[in-house]
Amino acid sequence: MRLVTPYPPGGGTSLHASIITATAEAFFGQPMISVIRAGGGGVVGATEVMKSANDGYTMLFGDPTLNSLRPQVEALPFKIDDFVPVARINYSPSIFVAAANAPFSDLKGMVEYARANPDKLVYSSDNLNGLTYVAFEMLKKASGTRMKGIEFGGGGPAMTQLLGGNTMAYAGLPVVVADHISSGKVKAICVTDTVRWAALKNIPTCEEAGTRIIWHFWLGAMVPKGTPQDRIDMLSAGFEKMTKDPGFLALIGRINSKVDYLGSKEFA
Repeated sequence: MRLVTPYPPGGGTSLHASIITATAEAFFGQPMISVIRAGGGGVVGATEVMKSANDGYTMLFGDPTLNSLRPQVEALPFKIDDFVPVARINYSPSIFVAAANAPFSDLKGMVEYARANPDKLVYSSDNLNGLTYVAFEMLKKASGTRMKGIEFGGGGPAMTQLLGGNTMAYAGLPVVVADHISSGKVKAICVTDTVRWAALKNIPTCEEAGTRIIWHFWLGAMVPKGTPQDRIDMLSAGFEKMTKDPGFLALIGRINSKVDYLGSKEFA
């Protein structure tokens, strides 16, 4: 079995995929490998899965960027309904962070800096119409500010640019940013949720910090349209068993993520 990760290594998608594929055989009765097919902001990997045999052996590790947002506003080689949802694995907010040397340390200071310096606040972004892109568009609209984003093709490269001092801010999944926050390499700004993130309770929600931004992100397995229903049901059941397993949950907890499983019909 192949789980296609459509983004570069080092981001939330590849980190989750590595844990899933390392533990999958016990729940599916056969090995599963993680295949990285980065390019085009995820389009290369998604297109490969769309064109693969619809036998349940090749899955896309999808997200809202590829399977909801971009197909609505861009001319892509695939449409939303070219994929069938199998199982949602996790559901999490993003966390705004700033470079260690950024001239602001909280959301108020970040907004004030952007307002006083239009387009001077340059932030790392993942992809056009992606997770980080939308988070900053929400912030810019809510605060009436202008900031400049640079797309780097995935959370891993985007975070690398922030750590290298080439950008001033980023908004990424807890799995990508939490360790860097804990080590002091970046400054935490706020969480795009209605409540604080359990593993990082000292970070305020964006609403607590002064600007209401609520933006969640999921990761889930998808198969090409036309995959037989019995294969979809089998895969969904396997993921359900996996997401209830204490060993799997412990590994997910180590990367500052959490599981929020939904079966095929509910996920759809």
